[in-house]
Amino acid sequence: MTDVRYAIRFLWTHRAFTAAAILTLAIGLGANTALYGMLNSALRPLALPHPEQIVTIAAEPTGDETGGFQFAFSTEQLKDFQERAEPFSDVVGFMPRIGGLAIDGRASQFWFAAVSGNYFGGLGVRPAAGTLFTSDSGSPVHVVLGYSFWMKNFGGDPNVVGTAVRVDGAPAVITGVVERSFRGTLTGVEMDGYIAIEDYGVLNPDVNRWLYRNRKARPMNLLGRLRPGVSVEEAQASVDVLMTTLAAEYPASDQGIAAVVVPEPLARPMPMRSVREAVPFVRLFGLALAALVLLLACMNVANLLLVRATARQREIAVRAALGASRGRLVRQMITEGLLLSAIGGLTGYAVGQWVSGAYISRLDLGADLPLRFDTSFDLRVFLFSLGTAVLTGIVIGLWPAWRASKADARAALHDGGWTSSDGGGRQRLRRTLVVGQISGALTLLVVAGLFIRTLTSAQDIDLGFDAKKLISVRLDPKQVGYDDDRTVEFYGELQRRIRRWTDVESVSVCLAPPMSYLIGGGSIYVEGRAETANRQPPASFINHVGHDYFAVMGIPIVRGRAFTEADEGQLSTTRRFAIVNESFAATHWPGEDPIGKRFHAFNTSEPLLQVVGVARDSKYVVVFESQRPYVYLPVVRDMSIRTLIVRAAGNPAALGPRLEREIKTLAPDMPIADLRTMTQSLQGVFGFLIFRIGAIQAGGLGLLGLILATVGVYGVVSFGASLRTREIGIRVALGAQTRDVLRLILGQGLTLVAGGLLAGLALSIGMGQLLSHFLPLVNASDWITFAAVAAGLAALALVACYLPARRAAKVPVMTALRYE
Repeated sequence: MTDVRYAIRFLWTHRAFTAAAILTLAIGLGANTALYGMLNSALRPLALPHPEQIVTIAAEPTGDETGGFQFAFSTEQLKDFQERAEPFSDVVGFMPRIGGLAIDGRASQFWFAAVSGNYFGGLGVRPAAGTLFTSDSGSPVHVVLGYSFWMKNFGGDPNVVGTAVRVDGAPAVITGVVERSFRGTLTGVEMDGYIAIEDYGVLNPDVNRWLYRNRKARPMNLLGRLRPGVSVEEAQASVDVLMTTLAAEYPASDQGIAAVVVPEPLARPMPMRSVREAVPFVRLFGLALAALVLLLACMNVANLLLVRATARQREIAVRAALGASRGRLVRQMITEGLLLSAIGGLTGYAVGQWVSGAYISRLDLGADLPLRFDTSFDLRVFLFSLGTAVLTGIVIGLWPAWRASKADARAALHDGGWTSSDGGGRQRLRRTLVVGQISGALTLLVVAGLFIRTLTSAQDIDLGFDAKKLISVRLDPKQVGYDDDRTVEFYGELQRRIRRWTDVESVSVCLAPPMSYLIGGGSIYVEGRAETANRQPPASFINHVGHDYFAVMGIPIVRGRAFTEADEGQLSTTRRFAIVNESFAATHWPGEDPIGKRFHAFNTSEPLLQVVGVARDSKYVVVFESQRPYVYLPVVRDMSIRTLIVRAAGNPAALGPRLEREIKTLAPDMPIADLRTMTQSLQGVFGFLIFRIGAIQAGGLGLLGLILATVGVYGVVSFGASLRTREIGIRVALGAQTRDVLRLILGQGLTLVAGGLLAGLALSIGMGQLLSHFLPLVNASDWITFAAVAAGLAALALVACYLPARRAAKVPVMTALRYE
């Protein structure tokens, strides 16, 4: 306690030094806390009993041309895992869907998951009200509500249990509400409700045709709970054997499908291969940047402590002369460092938590998803911040303390001895720290510059369609009980009305606009081509579009024709025509004319589709994707959910309120979703969001690093100049000019700056290469960014060197000679 009391008294006495050190540490620790808190909000374990036992089981079919989006399984494969996968105590399945829930004639959009009957029991979810189903119910369908949806729409009333509702026009009844902590199993999205997978066919009768007992329809996401004591590696070995067995038993559907077992947090937001590979990198890269800021902060505070230790040489010498041991002196200074870091850590934790919460709450993912990111207090984040603060205190206190404790007491007590010189070793340490600060700051700034440049260049890439002046809105008449005829009439009348607007150029519909979470795809079976043994058939993204879609989107038809209005009169079971993109044609009919060629989509029981046109390649799912096969099918009569796309003559955002009013005029109860311009959608999660987040975070960390490096350079040069005050006075007395003094002091600083820039450039090049490996649009050889950042940092460092040099050069000769 004596050390603590003395440390408090010392820090209070030297308030300017204390404030600078605490502020510096708060910046470094706050950056760590904010970034770790945001990573933790996306990667924290599910709020379930024994979450470490939960794993994702992801399919990996050969011939997948969708980039890994075919990671789901069929309902029959789910049953196989439930019955035959020994390492798991439970295997559950879920399938996210969009629908509408109506009560007393009022409908609202309803994000629900069609789940296996053992979903709640297998995961260990408890009810907040009512009961959770364990099997299908038939009609009326049993609905379990999500907690937030319950609170928002029913005020948390427990009497809602037993209430009759309609889901997509079908009768249903609310039977329960999940507990507050359970947000669902789709990362970042809290489901509004849940129904049994077998009941999904009651809501949507067409599901009975293609989903159940069809091993080729694979929409189910699988989670498994490992038995106690079973490792992921053991589960993987067992799953490998099971998939081999299924391939032998069902060669027509299951050959060429592998499965991988992944700890659930590493399979977010989806278990596609590229995501699983990128998640550890994103986590480590983000923490590496934050750690670099912390390192810069530690270097800065260590420099301050070294300076303070030099100034305290007489005090330490007196204490040593009075009998204080070296260990006692070291312990005292480490206590001061720990106290500094504790205060800085608590301040940084509070600021970091606030920043992460405010930042996440303002994220626009470019979609009307029920997003929920948990940024509430988390013991792991707190312990991370506390542990980092303690380690920081030890690091920044140990070396200065050891150096100070080695001071020569006689020299320090001699008149003038304590400031007439500074040990060469200590000067070298301070200079090394400054070089490290500059190189770290340069690395942070280069990474930020690469993200910003990438964001700028990404926004200029050729998307393959004209994104300007587009606005879209998603509708689903089934949500309010419309049948097929009324649905067709509604969409037809709505488009006719909008086409009459003078500020509208064209209008059409589709299922999935570009950069949308409505991603569809399936297997492709080309007519006359035998399937390859031990491989899944090739796959492709598949979209349904209206006859004016290509004109509205500005996608050229390079061969053949677009769809006609007559094509839209087909049904799902009778459609005959398709349009493919250039990559699809080149993949399946290289060197041939694709017009007139035929293929099956989804499975061979579907009707043959004849190619009537070839569209230019464009971007479909994410802006940085490579070109891949894509199929357009005409919208059909029995397809209810559609996205209306309007090309405006002027500002598309101005059409938003009018579109909403027109829709409400035709269908007052129709839920409206994703009403936004294409420009807004492109800023979302499938567009430029990752680059915007990278630019903001790296830019913020770079700015912090820049501040810390500038302060460090200024502090070292300024203190070095003060130590040479008498020398400068003597030089001036002997005839040295102001420019000679400036050259002397500036030379000391610029040498440090040059060393830091060289080391930083080498480190930055390595970081750029690493970034470009995971983010293809990042240009690791962007010499303009490297040169501009290095020049800017050098200029700022030059100013930081010049100011103390100019002050030293203006010290009067007599004052300098009397110094000390």
